[in-house]
Amino acid sequence: MAQINRPLQDPAIFAQLYEQYHLAVFRFIYGLTGGPLHEVEDLTADTFLRAWKARGHFAGEPRAVLSWLLTIARHLVIDAARRRKSHPDEQLCAELDDYQQLLPVEAADSAEKQVIHHEQVRALLHRLSDLPAERRELLVLRYMLGWRVNEIAAHLGMPENTISVYLRRSLEQIRAHWPGEHG
Repeated sequence: MAQINRPLQDPAIFAQLYEQYHLAVFRFIYGLTGGPLHEVEDLTADTFLRAWKARGHFAGEPRAVLSWLLTIARHLVIDAARRRKSHPDEQLCAELDDYQQLLPVEAADSAEKQVIHHEQVRALLHRLSDLPAERRELLVLRYMLGWRVNEIAAHLGMPENTISVYLRRSLEQIRAHWPGEHG
């Protein structure tokens, strides 16, 4: 009987997988939850722990590994939200100063530009928290992880047109409520 090749069984390959994808998983979880960072780090670690435990069941194409990891991460975020008494968005921006590791300001920027960037990131995270979780996930996949619409559609099992419409509407909603914007 032919054995199915399961490269994730090899600890060295799994370590490479971690090095390749841990930042993307971290950004995805942060984008969905907004922090605090210690919880995002815990959920990221839990994602890879679950993946390690379930590695024998993964038989997909190598390019599907990130999608598999993000699915695990999404389930962990949902579970964590259910365990909390308060909604996870209430903690949004709790540790915004540490956010710079995700979307850093250029070191050469003036202090004024850094403060403006800091405030823009804070406003963006608050606007994201106003969106339903599904729409927030789309924006995170598209703009924080840089996925194309067709990749998001394949990952979520939705038509590309639906993804495009949801992205456009979500961006319009954010723009409509952006600080200092009127109309």
